[in-house]
Amino acid sequence: MNLGLIFDNSGDEIPFEIKYNHELMEWFICKAEQDGCNQFYNCDQLYQEIDRRLNELHWAVCKTNELFWLLSDNVFQQQQDLLDYLDQAALNKQHADWCRSQRVLIAIDQMRFSDDSQRGKIGWQLYEMLPDDIREIYMAQAMTKLGYIVPYEEVNMTVHRLEQAFAQDREYSAANKWAGQGIDNPFVDTMISNMDRVNFSFGYTFVGRQTFNKWRCWDTELEFDDHYNYEKLEWSFQLNLDRPQTLAWSPEFLSWTQQQTVKPVATQIPIANIVDLEKNLTHYRKMLYNNARQSNAARLHLT
Repeated sequence: MNLGLIFDNSGDEIPFEIKYNHELMEWFICKAEQDGCNQFYNCDQLYQEIDRRLNELHWAVCKTNELFWLLSDNVFQQQQDLLDYLDQAALNKQHADWCRSQRVLIAIDQMRFSDDSQRGKIGWQLYEMLPDDIREIYMAQAMTKLGYIVPYEEVNMTVHRLEQAFAQDREYSAANKWAGQGIDNPFVDTMISNMDRVNFSFGYTFVGRQTFNKWRCWDTELEFDDHYNYEKLEWSFQLNLDRPQTLAWSPEFLSWTQQQTVKPVATQIPIANIVDLEKNLTHYRKMLYNNARQSNAARLHLT
């Protein structure tokens, strides 16, 4: 039994392989159908954030290239279609090119006497800004002196921000997410909760603390009664395009649960991972962006 997520209007679909909590997932979908809640919308402004990140990245590349090519004979790749920046290979290349550029030494005298008048002008600018005994400077120093350090640094930072926008959990919720103040979870005693990084999960959007959160936030003796260990669920789930990982509990946390005789519960109920995510990463990034931009609901079904 596997899971599918299909978007209204576009018909786009993401296939998942269920890894944990099969029965809980089957029950959740059946219950959602019965209660008319199997329509989930992105509710954390995914497309607005991606729009902003793409425009920031494109500005940084274009602005830096105004000077970068004169200093290095190279440019950072500029995409005509901004969605092409979602290709991870392109992001990896941009990051590698930026890191490599940090090691570029600029020969000021060579630039001053260049046959290219634009390079010569910049060479003389740097010559006048620096002490006489400095005849070589690194790229970042030149960018700072010439007023381009902000876009130059952003060539790097915008890559990380764009990657993180898809790697972090994005919330998809039904219009009546809080209906009845949540629905009772019949699998609360048998469900699996762990620290794995999965692409589909029931996340921490309700009120209260799970046992892991209790321990991490120093309620060591369980003094306070704000417990929430997924006794209730909402019409909501979390979705990300991060690389799945199997992660173990810390020995310190497990020791504490044994001392307190409580069940280890993380800030998620892990469910499933996307099939062939690495091969289709750019495709799914564009899919999530386009469907969020069009406000298309997503429906869950078993396959």
